[in-house]
Amino acid sequence: MSLILLSILFYSMAFIFSLISHFFSIRKLVFSLLLLGLAFYILHIINLIFKFKGFPFADPYGFYSLLGNCILSLLVLLSFKQVQLQGFFAFFSLLGVLSTVLAMPAEPSPYKSPLYSLHITSALFAYVFSLFGGFFSSIKFIVESKLKHKSLKGFFIPLFLLRSGERLSINLSFLFFTLTLIFGSLWSRSFFGTHWIKDPKLIYVLFIWLYYAVLVHLNILKKIKPKTLSYGIVIGALLSLLSLFFVKHDL
Repeated sequence: MSLILLSILFYSMAFIFSLISHFFSIRKLVFSLLLLGLAFYILHIINLIFKFKGFPFADPYGFYSLLGNCILSLLVLLSFKQVQLQGFFAFFSLLGVLSTVLAMPAEPSPYKSPLYSLHITSALFAYVFSLFGGFFSSIKFIVESKLKHKSLKGFFIPLFLLRSGERLSINLSFLFFTLTLIFGSLWSRSFFGTHWIKDPKLIYVLFIWLYYAVLVHLNILKKIKPKTLSYGIVIGALLSLLSLFFVKHDL
């Protein structure tokens, strides 16, 4: 059985047992199955990197597959600290299954340049942290509403952790969007002979970078209210989603 099929198998088992875990105390088993699914996916990616001697994928299927598994890995790590997130293991495992299935029709990258690999990897992490920023801010609004109505039942994460998470997320998003543009410019110079090409995706990413640059610096200078910052982070996540699913390369 291939590594990718083993990953799908363990993610599927995690989904089944996560449903059963609502009646029996087997969350540790689900956690282990998720880790095994993730481990086999990582081994599959490493195998592709050595096989094609470059970035493993060249189309949206592969990128979305990597994005989904990166998000999953961070969610699993968070659930290790925040036990309440373990109640969403069914969603986590389903995300793993769907993301990993996308890797099956994905095509290998024809570009062997390390600069291209660094460009795409930076973009991947930029989107991951942008979406996580939106996640932290959205949960923060829910928790603040619970505190306002003095209802602490159900899902709850301490506000200081959410505030730290959203600030860390936007800082890392800005950093990786910066690296995306830098590596993209260097790769474009070596491949096309120019540092910049008029491509809709790149222009839109530059716009997102400018947006995060303003947001991050307003936060550093304390020129923005916490609630306004949270709204800004959610908007940043929505801009990233638009880039991922609606703005396409012309290359």
